[in-house]
Amino acid sequence: MVGAANSQVLKPVKWQITFKKVSEGVYDIICKATIESGWHLYDTKLPENGPQPTVFIMDEDESSDIELVGEFKATTEAKVEKSEAFNMELKYFEETVTFVQRVKLKKDTGKLVGTVEYMACSGSQCIPPAEEEFEFELKK
Repeated sequence: MVGAANSQVLKPVKWQITFKKVSEGVYDIICKATIESGWHLYDTKLPENGPQPTVFIMDEDESSDIELVGEFKATTEAKVEKSEAFNMELKYFEETVTFVQRVKLKKDTGKLVGTVEYMACSGSQCIPPAEEEFEFELKK
């Protein structure tokens, strides 16, 4: 009898991506990350040659009626520590963090298609850069 090998895919970060209407034709895209104990998720701005920062990428072809307003940023202050793996100071989050990106409709309706790209590490172990996709229909 041959046993099946269980290859476990690490997903230490769970995403909940929603939107909230701020005013006529203006929305906040709210990206909440829940991070497993012992893991951390990197901030949006990191030094070069370091790990993958957390970034918000809008599919410009599919989201042509949407315009980004301001920057994709965390609503809480990141922790900072010197990473031995990357030999540099890095900003990161533990447990939960919410990132917000404001968007504006160019027309009465628009489709927003995008991804959040991120990297998470625990001690000396990191997952390869991963992404969470989302798609919303927005109206003025």
